[in-house]
Amino acid sequence: MRGSSFGYLVKQGIINVWINRMMSMASIGILTACMIIVGGSGLLAVNVRDIFREIENKNELVVFVKEETDEIVLNEMYSKIDGMEHVSSYHYVSKADALEEQKSFMGDKGYLLEGLEDDNPLPASFRVKVDSLENLESVVLELNQMNGVDSISAPTDLAKTLTGVEKAFLILGSIIIGILIVASAVVISNTIRLTLYARRREIRIMKYVGATDSFIRLPFVVEGITIGAVSAGLAFGVLSLIYESLGVMFSKSGITWLTGVSTSLIPFANLWQYVLLAFLGFGVFIGAFGSGSSIRRYLRA
Repeated sequence: MRGSSFGYLVKQGIINVWINRMMSMASIGILTACMIIVGGSGLLAVNVRDIFREIENKNELVVFVKEETDEIVLNEMYSKIDGMEHVSSYHYVSKADALEEQKSFMGDKGYLLEGLEDDNPLPASFRVKVDSLENLESVVLELNQMNGVDSISAPTDLAKTLTGVEKAFLILGSIIIGILIVASAVVISNTIRLTLYARRREIRIMKYVGATDSFIRLPFVVEGITIGAVSAGLAFGVLSLIYESLGVMFSKSGITWLTGVSTSLIPFANLWQYVLLAFLGFGVFIGAFGSGSSIRRYLRA
């Protein structure tokens, strides 16, 4: 196919969107709605996963050191914790530091602990963070085997609950998004088939005058790609407006938990590139694939 013919066919495909604007608008409306639903589900899943990551970062386990632990054993503990596979960070809190922390925590009442420096009842400890809540239990078991450990304070029950909830949510979310994508593909494909059915005479006439299959197919594929790209732009604009509006509405609601949700939302400025690329990829693929596959039956006639 010559360059001039290719350019003509691409131009014709774009023009056909306007010529068949009623069916094009129907396709754009359906595809836009499907992408908004799928995109909204994806943004919800991303934000929920981010909330779980924040919870993981704020949770740490505390390894209390025995009172009689000497410097040699303490250095061994340093070395073993430093070499553990799933430990992301740790730091040592001496007895004196623990007392100062407690004074700071008590605020105005901190003066009540004055004079305990020489008879400090608070134990030294290691504050350990784990790379994932899934590995918390195994890290606790490994720490318990070290010399010098008196006890360990760890949110193991919370970790199990959160890990289970996160897995269930991600599996359910993936299933829902998958179903929505398949449903979108089926709906758009059927809509394009209706468009092609309405223009079946035009296709047959082109076949009768000797047009090749690729010459006939290309304008329809370009038309589908154009519809997909326009739908992606509309879906992106609407979803960004909804996302930003929800954040503002939650922050001004005056309801404590909704205000907390608004502060936990990932800014759309950090996500828009991925959302736009996903919409464009999905829209262009569905448009091109739906048009290309649906026209086959008419080309065989």
